[in-house]
Amino acid sequence: MTSQPLLATLLLLSACGGGIMYTSTTVHPSAAPQDAFDCARSQLGPLGFAQSSYDVTDYRLTARKIDDKVTRPDRTFRRLLDRLIIEIHPGADGATAMKVEAHTFGEYETVRGPTEVEEPATDGVKAAAAALIQTCGQ
Repeated sequence: MTSQPLLATLLLLSACGGGIMYTSTTVHPSAAPQDAFDCARSQLGPLGFAQSSYDVTDYRLTARKIDDKVTRPDRTFRRLLDRLIIEIHPGADGATAMKVEAHTFGEYETVRGPTEVEEPATDGVKAAAAALIQTCGQ
C-alpha cells in the first residue's frame, strides 16, 4: 500500500517537470564588467534585437526580437518573441562572469489580452546568443 502514494508522487513530478525550455551559457571574458556590458549593448542592434531594459548598476540587460513570420493553425497565436537576458557579475577573484540566456515565447491573444507561453528556444535566438558570447565573451 505504501507504493501507491510513491507511484502517484513520481507520476505527478514527471508530469510537472517539463524541463528547461531555454539555453543558458556562462563565460568569463577578460574585459572589465563595464566593458563587457557596453559590448553586449552595442551588439544587440546588429543581431536584430531591440533592448527592452537595462540596469547599469547591476549590469543586467534584456532584449527581444519579434518574429511575425511564424504561423500556426491556432487562431489565438499571434507571433514568436525571442528574448535574450544578459547578466554580468564581477567575481570576488577579479574575474568577470557573463551569463547569457536565450528564451523563446509564443504570444497568444486571450480574453485577458496578450499572453506569453515559453517554448523551446529557437535556432535563431540560440545563434544570436552564441554570436554575442563570441564577440563579447572573449
